[in-house]
Amino acid sequence: MRRIRLLILLAVLATLVTGCIVNAKAAEKESLEALEAFLAAHEHGEVLLDNYNGQGREEVVEEEYAEWFTKDYQAKVNEVIRSGKRTWRTIFFMQESGSKLVAYNKYGVLYTKVDRKDGTIRYRLHPQKVNPLHENLHFVDIEMTKEDGEWKINDAEMVEAIYADFFF
Repeated sequence: MRRIRLLILLAVLATLVTGCIVNAKAAEKESLEALEAFLAAHEHGEVLLDNYNGQGREEVVEEEYAEWFTKDYQAKVNEVIRSGKRTWRTIFFMQESGSKLVAYNKYGVLYTKVDRKDGTIRYRLHPQKVNPLHENLHFVDIEMTKEDGEWKINDAEMVEAIYADFFF
């Protein structure tokens, strides 16, 4: 009897330690609340950096958004900023507007996918404001995971709507 209890206890501990999601509904609710808090942190169009000249973006991300990002995603964002590459695929949450850097957060949740084994939740976001003259509609695929006991964005990428079903 003791051996059976010990085996059950070890199985439960292994499940908890590996990052598996035991209660998918609760995890989905908690991660969605964290995602909504991230999107509501700034008003859409709120100026994050005035007189933007290509410098200071990394500091703005660290000051304004770091609490919602895992260390890995923060490093990825910083790497993209330093590289000078087109950043819109990774940095979906802010954009340049004239000489200003502004918050961009008009998104709604389109799909949710829970991966119990990996301990992640994926969201597909759609823009709430769409320019009818713009040919390509883009979705944002976000992966969230728990880090330091909080749900945080672990990865994000914009995908064109025409290819969206292949990646989610």
